[in-house]
Amino acid sequence: MKRKGIKYKILNHILPLILLSFLIIGAVCFGSAHIILKEQAVSGEKQKLEQYVQHAGYIQETTENLARLVALDKTVQELFCKDQDDSFSRLLYKDNLEKKLTEYMLSQIDCVCISIISDGVCYSKERTEYDFENAAWYKEFKESGKRTGFAPPGNIAVIKAHYKVDVLPYILTGFDVTGKSSEPIDIVVEIRKEQFTQETTIDDGLVQAFLLYDGYGNLLSEKGKSTVAYQDFPAFEQGRDTAVKELENGNILLINGNMKGGWRCVAEISAQSMNRRIADSLRFIPICMGVTGLLLLFILYQDVGRITRPLHKLSVASKRIGEGNLDTRVAINTTDEVSELGDTINTMAENLQQYIKKSIEYEKDMVNMEIDRLMLQINPHFIYNTLSTISYMAEEEGNDRIACFSNAFIALLQDTLRAEKDNYFTTLRQEIKNVENYITLQKFKYEDRVEVFYEIPEELLECRVPNILLQPIVENALFHGIVPKTGPGMIIILAYHDKGRLCICVQDNGVGMTKENLQAVMQDKKLMAGTQRKIGVGNVKNRIQYIYGTEYGLEIKSMLDVGTSVILHIPCEYEEERNLS
Repeated sequence: MKRKGIKYKILNHILPLILLSFLIIGAVCFGSAHIILKEQAVSGEKQKLEQYVQHAGYIQETTENLARLVALDKTVQELFCKDQDDSFSRLLYKDNLEKKLTEYMLSQIDCVCISIISDGVCYSKERTEYDFENAAWYKEFKESGKRTGFAPPGNIAVIKAHYKVDVLPYILTGFDVTGKSSEPIDIVVEIRKEQFTQETTIDDGLVQAFLLYDGYGNLLSEKGKSTVAYQDFPAFEQGRDTAVKELENGNILLINGNMKGGWRCVAEISAQSMNRRIADSLRFIPICMGVTGLLLLFILYQDVGRITRPLHKLSVASKRIGEGNLDTRVAINTTDEVSELGDTINTMAENLQQYIKKSIEYEKDMVNMEIDRLMLQINPHFIYNTLSTISYMAEEEGNDRIACFSNAFIALLQDTLRAEKDNYFTTLRQEIKNVENYITLQKFKYEDRVEVFYEIPEELLECRVPNILLQPIVENALFHGIVPKTGPGMIIILAYHDKGRLCICVQDNGVGMTKENLQAVMQDKKLMAGTQRKIGVGNVKNRIQYIYGTEYGLEIKSMLDVGTSVILHIPCEYEEERNLS
């Protein structure tokens, strides 16, 4: 009875809080999902609107290009220099020009007519001077002061037919390309207005109206019925991306003005239809919440029965283990879940002890693996540079020099590949030999461009150093210091003992670095970045710190147009001392 009372007491305290939290989270998720679905719906219709605007802009651009082609046509340009006194020639020219205009008209499928107005004369198979003198759209365009662009919509009678076609005229004012005549001509290209209507698409139920207006406020295309008149549209800056405006009735207005001539494309999304679609999508959320709530109540009711255990005893044992006393064990003799938890804590403490031991061994293995990775990263880079030099030698020199070069390369490569699991270290003497072999290889390519001098005391030559330590530094000094320099250069390698440390300095009198670049290198911004410097200096620094610790490493000193010095700091150890330790 006592255990049953504890279970119901816990339920009475926790259940209201859990239910309240569950309801709040559900409401937040429902509201967030509603906002996201609304934004997605608006975004989808916005993309469709922009696709239509893109297509309409393509039609505009195609029409403009056609008008420009007509203006630059050789036959059209003859208008500016045609002799008007010869009636026969004038009639013959008019016939040829109208045939040429017909050819251009047939080249664009939606083009209805192309006309040219020059000095009161109309050249067209479809139009006459009278048509333009009495056309309201032509007068409105001329009164606007524009010289080029789309005019208000009009219509034209199709030849040999009894109906008219609604058109959108594009007017281009042309001039003599030779500059001999200053009299302008009007080139009028009329395209079918219905092609804009054919491309208009309305999503099933979301978009209430889809409208296209020209720069004069004329409605060019309409599908559906908008609740906002053209003059009531909100202020909109021409040329900006699609504007989204929520109306007072809840509808969303999309306005795009990224078309030429001040055209606007408008889509009105019905709030009622959008909310209906969102409600259909969110209908599953209350159902899921109800099922999840019932499942949560059931699980909570079952788990509360397991809380009747000596929590204080378990808490004390857990704190001791958390403080690092992994020898702590808890003894619970009950026959229910409390006993299982006690056994679990004991097992956890024992496993944690074993895990810590394995982690220490793992960290050691990881250090060795990282050293292997960094050293193996150097080898392909060095082999690449060496093979490049061999290729260069094969093209420029004879077989004897190639044989000598190959021997030096094989000797250096054999020493490099000795850096395996148990061969991380070598002597400074062997490192100097590696550098000498490397310089021998490079001199075949750069000849007298570089000289290397050594200032190393005899007693330091047997010092123990990481394998492949100096060659990457010398390589950087050669390729980034000496080679970019005009004229021969010099590299000096010196070593000295300083308070238990072996200091190795590689100096060059190459191009050097600016203070800014040097500061960036010292802050590791360029030490680990770049191409060849990444493989050279960066790996050497990382290897030294992995092997000896962060108190060791390298430092760089440089002056622009003077040279660069790289100083390595490692413990001064000898082979015998290392073996004894």
